[in-house]
Amino acid sequence: MSVITPSLNHARFLRDTIESVLAQSYPNVEHIIADGGSTDETVAVLKEYGPRIRWVSERETDENPMLEAYRKAFALSTGDYIIQCCVSDGFINRNWFRMCADALEADPEISVVWGLDQYMSEDGNLGRVVPPEFLDKPAPQKKDFLPLWCALGTCVPEPNYCIRRAVFDTCFPQRHCKDPMSCNPSHTFNYRFNVLGYLPWFLPVVANYCRGHGGQRGVRLREKETRIHQHYLSAVRQYQKDVLMGRTRHLFKDGQSRVIGEIGPRDLPALKKNIFLFRLKHSLRKKLQRIISRL
Repeated sequence: MSVITPSLNHARFLRDTIESVLAQSYPNVEHIIADGGSTDETVAVLKEYGPRIRWVSERETDENPMLEAYRKAFALSTGDYIIQCCVSDGFINRNWFRMCADALEADPEISVVWGLDQYMSEDGNLGRVVPPEFLDKPAPQKKDFLPLWCALGTCVPEPNYCIRRAVFDTCFPQRHCKDPMSCNPSHTFNYRFNVLGYLPWFLPVVANYCRGHGGQRGVRLREKETRIHQHYLSAVRQYQKDVLMGRTRHLFKDGQSRVIGEIGPRDLPALKKNIFLFRLKHSLRKKLQRIISRL
């Protein structure tokens, strides 16, 4: 299993991230960190770990440095399974990697395993778990995930998903990708993963923490990230429309990219109904949350 991490001037969080990977109970893990030429203490911290991690530190030259860093780390990796982990994030459940590997090895139809995120404050206090709706009732699995994705654009969370190597390489954007969504590679990945028909598997486990801080991308580039997310949701809606109108044939694929099913004409009414139900539940949940917040 390979953990790939982009890094730039976040030395104060780096040890926590590395230690959370080293603490995993799964025995066959390599952690590869692609640093973009940090000018803080990052390189000194990386050197502390010797052969327990692999790393490179050099300034990125592409227009999309985060994508370049991920692709550099992936090119250095050798694992059958890939996990992403940004510096400042880390893993809470020390058995997460083992659970992911067990699930992928048990079911050749699934391509990615994902779990629950927990927010962490800059000073290390744990907060709410997301998505909260899946705390008590697991997310829809495999083919049943498609209507949820069509309805809401639900993404498998970047900080904890574990994916088969070849599927990651197929779905994750390449360097110099011109797709506007690739400015945030997670959006391109999630879009391609779903339209190409790969199947996810959800584990009802709080797998990781996602630390908020002033230097994170979502804060620094809030307006740009919002535009990218809206572009992603628009692309999801268009794909849903094309499938429901019969203009696009949706094929399901297993972990080896073999076709194992499709959405045929007879399946379209049920798909349309389930998309509607997911949207309705989401709307009602938001209204209920607003009411509760006012009490």
